[in-house]
This record gives sequence, structure tokens and C-alpha cells, in this order.
Amino acid sequence: MVKLQVLICTIGAEGIGRVVESSHPIVEGVEYLVSWQLPDGDMDVPEALAVRDDVKVCKVDNRGICRNRNNAIRCATAPLCLMSDDDVDFKASELQSLISAFEQYPDADIITVRHHSDNYPKAYPDSSFDLVNAPKGYYVTCFEIAFRLRAVKGVVKFNENISIGTPVLRCGEEDVFIHDAKKAGLRARFVPIVVSTHNHPTTAGRDADEPYFWMTKGAVFSYIHPRTWWLRIIVNAWRASRRSGKSMSFYLGNAMKGVKYARQNGVFENC
Repeated sequence: MVKLQVLICTIGAEGIGRVVESSHPIVEGVEYLVSWQLPDGDMDVPEALAVRDDVKVCKVDNRGICRNRNNAIRCATAPLCLMSDDDVDFKASELQSLISAFEQYPDADIITVRHHSDNYPKAYPDSSFDLVNAPKGYYVTCFEIAFRLRAVKGVVKFNENISIGTPVLRCGEEDVFIHDAKKAGLRARFVPIVVSTHNHPTTAGRDADEPYFWMTKGAVFSYIHPRTWWLRIIVNAWRASRRSGKSMSFYLGNAMKGVKYARQNGVFENC
């Protein structure tokens, strides 16, 4: 019986090639579900995936990573799911430890975890905590999000107006997803176990000084923290300015553009 599905989101020929090249060990009770976006026309599933009984491919013809993540959730059938990307590697023991974590915390609807990276290490708290009381500085990366399918499917989804594949606000979907999940009454917990390896830069590490990143930060702050967003933007802009040497007005200006764009375009309405 399949206990856990790893929901791998990818797009096009290059993306499915990265899925083939990444490590997906055969693990009892684990299945890999690939949500494959093909906006430019259908393609055959690579033989390396087609021959595996523990791999399912669910094709869709649209664009946008959040649309893809939502498609993966729609196609999912296992009681436990782990979001993933096409360049993430797994080990059998780590996936088994995730299943054990859900057994250890039967009240948790969502569990966030750690990932390992030789090239781009990320700092994590040492102990488990409820995400309602997340410590300062903690943030989640999408392939660190696992959940019980019955708690999420039809209850909360990824906001399709943000993330890669959208015109302006091209990141931040993880924070919004977790916020919306908590708002819907789901119980979310961080557990300090390593579940995957990702030796590539994440958006936060690669584009931390890009205008779109700060537009998204401003928009997301205004949604998640409706009372204190302006103060958070000022503090974050000051810290970024000290780190990069760029003027504080660069960060503030782009953040405020993001707030304005989100409000004028209903980015967070009816999602």
C-alpha cells in the first residue's frame, strides 16, 4: 500500500530530463507522482520513468508553478504527500523518516522539514515547533512541505497569481500556502529531520536583490501581516541595504510597488 507520494512538479523536455537525472530510490510504501506541464504540445514519458511501477506521470497543458503544484495535489491519492521539484534528490531512509514523523505527530496536518545542500546550506531551528509560534527568521521552502492529503485537498491550494510563471510576483507561494492553511484551521508543525538534498540555489538565495523579489515580498507581507506589514518592510529593507550596499530606497520602492500591484489586481482575493 502506498503511504507517501512525492509530488514532483516540472515543465517541458528539460524539466522531465532533470527528473530522470535526480535520485528517486525505490522505497516500500512510497510513490513518485510527476505533474508534468506541457504547454507547447504533448511528449512521451521517458522510458526511465515509464518502466517504473512506483512512478506516475500526470500531464497538464498550462504554465505556472502554482498551477502545477495544484495539479499535483488534484492527482494525488496517497494519505501523505511531499511537495517537490524536478532537481531534488532523495534517500530511502529520509523518506521513511517522514512517514515516521507523521506517525509521531498524529495531530499534524502539515509537517515542514529540512533539506540538505552542500553548496547552499540553510539554517534551521534544532527542535520541533508549531508553525503558529515559528521562531524569528524561519522560512519554508516548497519541497520542505509535507501534508495529509485529506486535510489539504479541497481545503487549501497554492495561490496561482504568484510564483514562477506569473508576470510580476514570481515567488512567495510557500509562505502564502502555509498562511492560508493555518487560516483554514490546519495544524502545521516543523520537525527537524532531513528529507531531501537540493544542491542548487533557491529563489531566495539567487534573486534576493532582484526588483521582482522585493515586489513579491511587499505583496506577501501586506497579505500575511495586514497590521504590521509596513514595519516589516522597513526592517527588512534596512537589513538588505546593509548587506548589499544598495540604497534602502531600492528595496522600499519595489516592495511598495508590489503592495500596490497586489491590491489593484486582486492577487489575494478569492484564492
